[in-house]
Amino acid sequence: MKAVTWKDDNGRNRRSLIKDNDGPEMARYGIPADPPDVRSIDMDAVFKEIEAVQHERGLWNWRAAQTDQAGLQACINVFKREMLRLYREK
Repeated sequence: MKAVTWKDDNGRNRRSLIKDNDGPEMARYGIPADPPDVRSIDMDAVFKEIEAVQHERGLWNWRAAQTDQAGLQACINVFKREMLRLYREK
């Protein structure tokens, strides 16, 4: 088996496993090997949690975000946790 990356009809990148002797045109019929679908993340909940962290850390403006790098990283970690959850559940 070999992995082939291709674009579907909607322009999204896809990855499939196909037989070693199959050509790349067979990718759409192969075994799906895509990463988790990020569209399944509840982004409203993520945004709400990020806003809570912003308030908690006092990230009110550019200067605050530059000064409190750990606070900014805490905001990023909210999304990162959701991404890692997707991979864990796949």
